[in-house]
Amino acid sequence: MKNKSINKISGSKMTQKTLDGKDVEEPSIWSDGSFAETLGSDDMKTKMRTFHMKHDEEMNFNCSACKVKIAAHNKDWHNGMCDDCFNKEFFPED
Repeated sequence: MKNKSINKISGSKMTQKTLDGKDVEEPSIWSDGSFAETLGSDDMKTKMRTFHMKHDEEMNFNCSACKVKIAAHNKDWHNGMCDDCFNKEFFPED
């Protein structure tokens, strides 16, 4: 896939303006452990086919970390990992 990047996103505070113009510190929309992936439009069209699939459909792939069988949805939307490995990698505190 061209122009693909995968990032762990660290949370931070950001300053927001209230309706009366005051500055208020609020948590960023990106919490610690968030997962984001950038895709080109062709890659996105290909991946959207598996977006609403269940986690047991098209079990033709292996987890990139532990090698257990995974579904097409996990391959496309969970960085090629089973749910356990994905959660350990991107949401370790949960």
